[in-house]
Amino acid sequence: MKNIFDFHFHLLFKHLISIKDNGRLPLDSNFKTKGLMSAIDEFMGNAFDSQSSPQMVKNSQLGYGVTALMAMEYAFAENINGFFKGFSPSKLPINWSFVDRVKNRETTYFDLFKEEIAYYQSNFTNLEKDFNIRFISRKQKPAGDIFSSQQYTYLAFSVEGAHNFSDAKIRESGAVTDPGKCYREIQDDKNQVDLFSINLVHLSEIPEQHMCGFAQALNGTAQTAFRSEDFIPKSGFGISDKGKDFIRSVFLHPYPSLIDVKHMSVFSRHKFYQFRKELGEQHPETLRLPIISSHTGFTFSSIKDFVEQKNYRSGFRYVQGKTICEIQAKNRYIGKTDFLLNNKLFANPWTINLFDEEIIEIMRSNGLIGISMDQRILGAAKGTADGIRPEYFKDPEAIPLYEWRKWFKEGTFDLKESITSSQEYKTDRQIRHIYLLCAHIIYAVRLGYAEMNWVGERSPWDHICIGSDYDGLINPINPYDDITSIGKLRNDLLVYLPIVDKRLEPLKEIKVFQNKDFEPIKENYLEECVDKFLSENGKKFLKRYLNNWN
Repeated sequence: MKNIFDFHFHLLFKHLISIKDNGRLPLDSNFKTKGLMSAIDEFMGNAFDSQSSPQMVKNSQLGYGVTALMAMEYAFAENINGFFKGFSPSKLPINWSFVDRVKNRETTYFDLFKEEIAYYQSNFTNLEKDFNIRFISRKQKPAGDIFSSQQYTYLAFSVEGAHNFSDAKIRESGAVTDPGKCYREIQDDKNQVDLFSINLVHLSEIPEQHMCGFAQALNGTAQTAFRSEDFIPKSGFGISDKGKDFIRSVFLHPYPSLIDVKHMSVFSRHKFYQFRKELGEQHPETLRLPIISSHTGFTFSSIKDFVEQKNYRSGFRYVQGKTICEIQAKNRYIGKTDFLLNNKLFANPWTINLFDEEIIEIMRSNGLIGISMDQRILGAAKGTADGIRPEYFKDPEAIPLYEWRKWFKEGTFDLKESITSSQEYKTDRQIRHIYLLCAHIIYAVRLGYAEMNWVGERSPWDHICIGSDYDGLINPINPYDDITSIGKLRNDLLVYLPIVDKRLEPLKEIKVFQNKDFEPIKENYLEECVDKFLSENGKKFLKRYLNNWN
């Protein structure tokens, strides 16, 4: 039954940058590495091989979702040739002429963005006819009730990074850009795609168009592969005036898009929450627009406690005359598995993940949180002995200089400045990853119950869903290697959610699946919660979107 919702994945990006026989990879083919490149890809967590291609979506239980449009950033193109270009197209089917256009700064991100839109539009008919994939829009509303159909997969479009709306040549740092104008060019056109949501930033510095600070996401392995200083945050400052103007353009449009806080630095996220409220005082209609984080994990910590209790060590280093500020967070133990050895679970404490206050902020806005299927985001750190951790998380993360000085140097958090069926056999590592996914789900629900008063039938379960990030160069959790496997997730959640509820340490006084007398909750309640997470929340969100958030 095609009923599952995925808040964030990439359908055609790998096909867009691919090559086969002097053309792009056919839609019915998967992006596949071979030979030595396949071994390298396996070492990198199978990031290159397809995880959510059209054929995989067709063969999956995905019924609804949001697929991301994304212009390739210069940081990815800058040095990728030196590491990968020696492989033939049969071993790594990348179209290097596409990459070179970015590396040589021959285009603008907005032109690349429109090129990707045109690629989708040219394939709309084939995607519907051959793969049962349709795209939804407020500009041309669906003729029938898409929520009663089991035949098609219905997708909306998001934009991963506001660099996509930069009309200056790539890295032309002195240029004047008008991202609001570029946004309106797309959103005003009745025949163009309808943009569901936008991330203000993505993974790298965009010197020609600073919008806000971004959070470091690439760790050591990815840094080795791509080797660009642009992946290191340096120029964070909350949200720039250009960023605020862009948010106004987006929120005040007749068909407004949501702002997705994923990839923003934690300081910039708090400035966004603050600015959203200020804008709402001037334009109350904008407060109907919920906050979202489409593909994320949790730190399992309050940002106030994290900063003021200095649950990290702070420092800086010099690289080619530039100051790189870093923090290294303490490891955060969150629970355990049944295994005698390697049984402890830990969170990923990097600040790209949401803190407690933010989970509540999103819930209060009637928003939605997509939980990533990337094992690194959820907290897996190494292949073996992952249940044994030192005091501090192995990888320090770079923090923009201003933000580091503001919060992390002195440890002062100033909010005024920011704001049930039998299971197949699974390996230890597979179960650890399922536990981590369940831990994020349970923690969000516990925190929602602890911090908010819920009226009527509403509950924290209404505000979480999958946000896999498949085909976003992720290392997916075992055993959900690609989108075809998410149909198995329901049974695993029914089994492991109650187990993790008993063993998760943070907020352990709140048991999600026990009533006030500590008796088990009825099984149908568990099924309702799982179905909300997998399907119903996303479908309701899409209904609100098609009703223009009214």
